[in-house]
Amino acid sequence: MQFRSWSGLILILFVASCAPQPTKIVPAEFQAGQKIFHKICSNCHGPDAMGKHTKAPRLIDAEYIQSNFSDDEIFEIIINGGDKMPSQRNKVSDEEIKEITKYLRYSQKAAGIGEDEDIEEEETVMEEEPEKTEE
Repeated sequence: MQFRSWSGLILILFVASCAPQPTKIVPAEFQAGQKIFHKICSNCHGPDAMGKHTKAPRLIDAEYIQSNFSDDEIFEIIINGGDKMPSQRNKVSDEEIKEITKYLRYSQKAAGIGEDEDIEEEETVMEEEPEKTEE
């Protein structure tokens, strides 16, 4: 009987460890979404949402930036499924979907394909600062 319990636990741990692990380090505010993404989504969408040898799309792609694919559309696809993707409703909460979306948007911006006015403004400000000269 005890052997059966241990073998069940080992099987669960093995299956959980089969999901692709993240290869990128993200800021703390996006780590919850990264963790959930890799637990639920990465088997099909690949590590760091970069695609894989499946028919699931690469989500770090211009096709899925916010102006082309809204946060509400991501939410609906996760909840209801779409084309070949089954519903994930029984695997994630609404709050977890928001965290996944936040992580995906950050990852798109970090890859240089997202839209982020704040980052552009910061870069402009940094470029405009005059160099200090020694007197």
